Amino acid sequence: MAFRSQRTMRIHTLLAWGVMLALVWLNLPAAETALLVLAMAAVLSAELFNTAIEAIVDLTMGDRHHVIAGRAKDLSAAAVLVTAAGAAIAGLVVLAPPLAAALGLGRLDAVTVGRAAVLLAVLGFVAVVLRRIGERSGPELGTPRGTR
Repeated sequence: MAFRSQRTMRIHTLLAWGVMLALVWLNLPAAETALLVLAMAAVLSAELFNTAIEAIVDLTMGDRHHVIAGRAKDLSAAAVLVTAAGAAIAGLVVLAPPLAAALGLGRLDAVTVGRAAVLLAVLGFVAVVLRRIGERSGPELGTPRGTR
């Protein structure tokens, strides 16, 4: 159900397959492979929990809107975002140096990659916050989603 109905689940699954291909190609040590497999499993699990929470809220609330129901859906989506950001940072720190070496791009150390990953995460977070502020401002403030 989640794979067919949730676009982000399809995106996360596609990214997980890409990471798995990179893991096979790079032949990384077991500890690094296990870390990335756990990170992928955490993201997919968070997405499944998010889908379940949204389904329960939708079933319970029907067409009615309640602030707490909206907050529950927002928080479950935020949990997916936080999990995906953490997995992306772990993936960059683990995969970037061996990928750069395999592609002949020179040596990348984990500290440089980590700094770049944190910068990207902060920029992504700011973009999401600004988008949410834009969604909540204006005359339609307080109207249920999907009715704007």
